[in-house]
Amino acid sequence: MQNFKKNLGFNLALIAIAALFLVGCVMAFLAYRGSSSSALALDRARKVQVALLNGHAFVPGAEPVSLNDKNVEAAAEDVKALEAHLASLRAVVAGNPDFAIKGKASANSAELSALLRESVDGWRKLASDQGIKLMPNDPTAFGFYRYIHNQGTSPKRDFQKVDQQRQIIDFIVRQLAESRPAGSPLLIESIDREPVETFILIPEGKPGAGTYAPDAEATKNEVDEFLPNRTFDRRGLVDSLSFRVRFVGYTPTLRTFVNKIRNSGRPVAITTIDVGLASKEVEKLLSVVATPSVLPGLAAPTAAAPAALGNFFADEVAPPASGAKPAAAKVDQRVLVVPRKLSSFVVQIDYLSIPEEKPATSVEGEPKK
Repeated sequence: MQNFKKNLGFNLALIAIAALFLVGCVMAFLAYRGSSSSALALDRARKVQVALLNGHAFVPGAEPVSLNDKNVEAAAEDVKALEAHLASLRAVVAGNPDFAIKGKASANSAELSALLRESVDGWRKLASDQGIKLMPNDPTAFGFYRYIHNQGTSPKRDFQKVDQQRQIIDFIVRQLAESRPAGSPLLIESIDREPVETFILIPEGKPGAGTYAPDAEATKNEVDEFLPNRTFDRRGLVDSLSFRVRFVGYTPTLRTFVNKIRNSGRPVAITTIDVGLASKEVEKLLSVVATPSVLPGLAAPTAAAPAALGNFFADEVAPPASGAKPAAAKVDQRVLVVPRKLSSFVVQIDYLSIPEEKPATSVEGEPKK
C-alpha cells in the first residue's frame, strides 16, 4: 500500500489503461457480432434477390416467373388496369352526379328541426290530397318519430346526413305516390330509417374499431327506426343509407314502385322485398272486398254452363238422337280466376355513395406536395 501511494499517478495510469483495454475488447466483440449478423442479413438478401431474378414456378413444369424488366412492366400495366376498373366501378356506384342527393352542409340543429316538421306535414298533406291512407291512430312520421312526437327535440350531430335522409325520403314518398294506379287503394304504414345521428365511433381495441355503431345510451326501439340485416355498405368502398318502406296495396303498385326506383337514375338499390297478406283491419280500413280477377288472355265469364254434361269427359260430345242434326261443338266456357287481395309489402332501399378518398400519408422525411 505504501508503494502504491508512493507511485499513485503511475498506478492510476495503469488502471486507466487496463480499463480502456477491456472496453476496447468489448467493443471489438460487439463489432464482430454486428458484422456477423450483417453478413448473415446480406447473405439472406442476396438469396432472395437471386430467387426473384431466377423466378418461381407456380405450377410444376411451367416456366418460372421472374422479376425481370418485362414482368415488371406487365405488373405495372396490370396495376393501371385495376385502378381504371376500380374507377369505373366507383363511377357506376356513384351514378350521375346530377342525380345525387346531398344534405345541406350548412344545416344546424334548429333549422333541421324546422325542416323535418315541415317535410312530415307536407308528406301527410300529399297523401291526403291523393287519397293515400295513413294509419288512423298513429300516422307515420316518415322516420322522424323521435323528433315529431317529442316537442323541442332535434338532432344533435350529423346534421348534413340527417338532412340527406330527409331528402331521400321525400324522393321515396313521391315515387310511391306516383306508382299507385288510379283508384287503387294504398296505405302507407311507415317509412323507416337508420338513426345515423345516434351512432358513435367504436374506439380502438374493441371489436369493429373504426366503424360506427348505435350509441348504447341513446333512445332505442323507436317505431320508425331500424338497423338493416342486409346492406350494400362495404367499409372504405361503398357507403349506404338504408330505408324500409312498409305499405299495403296491390301488386301493380309494388311493381311500378320498384321499377320507378330502379330507373330513376339515382344511386339506389333494392335490397329486400317481403310480401304478406294484409290484415282484416287494414282491409276494413281500405274498404276493399276480395274480388276475382280474370287472368289476361282468357275469356270473360258468360252465361252459366250446363249443370250436367252428357259424358264423363268434357271434350266428348253426346251422340245425337235419331233423326236429329248433330249439335255444334260447345265452346269451353271455363275461366281461370285468382282472388284479388291486398298485400302487405316491406321494401328495403339502400342509397349508395362512394366515401371520399383520404390522401395517402407521406413517408417520413419526404416533403409534402
